[in-house]
Amino acid sequence: MTSDQRERRELSLMQKLSSPEESAPPWSLLTAALTLAAMLVCLIVIGPALASLLLGSQQATPDLLMLSWTLGMGATALFVLINRRGSADSWQSLRLDLRMDRRGPPLPLIALLGVAISLFINLIISLPSGQFLPLPEVYGIGSGGPIGVIVAALLLVFLQPLAETLVFQALLLPSLRWTLGPWRGLVAACLVFLLLHLIVFFAPWQAIYSVPWYGLAYPFAVCLAFSLLRVHSGSSLSVLVARVSAGLIFLLTSMALTGF
Repeated sequence: MTSDQRERRELSLMQKLSSPEESAPPWSLLTAALTLAAMLVCLIVIGPALASLLLGSQQATPDLLMLSWTLGMGATALFVLINRRGSADSWQSLRLDLRMDRRGPPLPLIALLGVAISLFINLIISLPSGQFLPLPEVYGIGSGGPIGVIVAALLLVFLQPLAETLVFQALLLPSLRWTLGPWRGLVAACLVFLLLHLIVFFAPWQAIYSVPWYGLAYPFAVCLAFSLLRVHSGSSLSVLVARVSAGLIFLLTSMALTGF
């Protein structure tokens, strides 16, 4: 580790937020945008097509939607991992290497931070709006029985954290901060995340969720919290660990709210 890297690690969160990226990522903003487009295709085309084949139905039931998003997230993660594996420099820049975190906070502490983030987001979303609803990704979790819970767990605890961390915190956020500047890049990443969630997850449940508050605040808060963690830690692995533990809390909360 160089002296510059040591000095940067010791900066406060606000100092890191105001500082530009250390260097340009080994991919262009266009490449990151195309990866985002691939994610959207996986979630609204490939995932639903595979889910329809597996369930033998094209009716947009809660079970089909959950399965389609689970498969779509899995396809997205696979696409990014295979694509970035082609270059050692590109793979290293994803910041998924455990060895890069050896001087950072221990991963169990990061996992606890993810729990705290999820609980805080649940409070700021549910209390002001007066709506206590499961996440749109797993709305109707109770209708699928034990199989539905397994699919919801795969989605919230494993595949969604992996896919969204790779696309947003590992690829898109560094590109936007390098291109637009530290603060504008961070806000732009959160707005793109918000737009994706509105298109994919909230659109099927427009009659249920209050979009002006719940539909906008939840995804923006999620992306902001974990993007701040990425900027502060410099590690996508830390974000992934925190997102996995947060996903577990989101899952348990959704199960409790549906009375499962």
